[in-house]
Amino acid sequence: MIYLDNSATTQVDKDVAMTACEVMTEVYGNPSSPYLLGRDALGRLTAARQQVAQVIGAPTRQIFFTSGGTEANNLAIRGSVLAARGEGRNKGRIITTAIEHSSVLESCRSLEEDGYEVVFIRPRDGRIQADDVIHAVNQDTLLVSVMAVNNETGERLPVEEIAGGVKRKNPDVLVHCDCVQGFGKILFSLNRIKADMVTMSSHKIHGPKGSGAIYVREGVNVRPLCFGGSQESKVRPGTENVPGIAAFGHASLKALRDIRENWEHVKELNLYLTDCLRQMEDVVINSPSGAVPYVLNISVLPFATEELLHEMRMRGIYLSGSSACEKGARSHVIRAMGIEGPRADSVVRIGLGKKNTREEVTVLVETLNELIKRGK
Repeated sequence: MIYLDNSATTQVDKDVAMTACEVMTEVYGNPSSPYLLGRDALGRLTAARQQVAQVIGAPTRQIFFTSGGTEANNLAIRGSVLAARGEGRNKGRIITTAIEHSSVLESCRSLEEDGYEVVFIRPRDGRIQADDVIHAVNQDTLLVSVMAVNNETGERLPVEEIAGGVKRKNPDVLVHCDCVQGFGKILFSLNRIKADMVTMSSHKIHGPKGSGAIYVREGVNVRPLCFGGSQESKVRPGTENVPGIAAFGHASLKALRDIRENWEHVKELNLYLTDCLRQMEDVVINSPSGAVPYVLNISVLPFATEELLHEMRMRGIYLSGSSACEKGARSHVIRAMGIEGPRADSVVRIGLGKKNTREEVTVLVETLNELIKRGK
């Protein structure tokens, strides 16, 4: 098997899985309980909070755990806007891009149905331009939500420039950055990127599914989406998933430690793969220049997406067509980029990761060549 869908999810590292198992079986107390077993669980929770915070340079106390990136994005967008409503700002403008993850787009659309104005910035010249986002900010703007790395093309959005420009134009606007695809893979520092909220996920960095986090800058109000106990400072009530969170912390520690080594390894694979693909007549590269090496989006013109994915699966090679959260649908990201017709119908996303090898990439290239020749 050759797994090249690391943008959808990643294989959990064995030592990370062992951390989850250890906590599940040995440190199984409720972290809200006052006795020793509970305090031990709380200690694991605190350690993981520190480990996640270090990756983005955040104060530990401002990291709150969630069930994943989707919940974290909903909490950032709906939670901050609902908090503003509670402070008397019942209407206003929300700015995002047309290439965001569905959890961001659908959160914004739900607020649009509630009467808020939502501006969706489309790519220009194949990518999101910081000036277009900043230009859309006005006195009524409540929130700007922009991802760090696009999950389908690998485009690295100019979040530092956007956040700085937004704050200079209107300091009261909140800036949210969905960093799910960039967390632990790109260098991301809150000292440079003036975001008020940052969202993250465990299963993109070889941690378990079901664990995510949100950073909320001190002084920013976020209304919880559910109600209950006082866990996570009431930002996200409910008994914490300590095994998953401890494993998330472990995966974060490893990702930060190895961030440059992993980047160089995957960059080498990407350059090799891209060079091979450029020599194929019927392959078009959709990822823009400057994209992160972890994601490569292409069109293989002789095939419809599902046809090619089926042929690859039959040969033990696993890829995807677009976001795993939009199964079977034509990519909204590709549409927003202005890609249409056969090229849009033949999109394939290659998700490279630290565990992939040059030999695996060679097999992918040889298989693509074989299928293209046969398809003709």
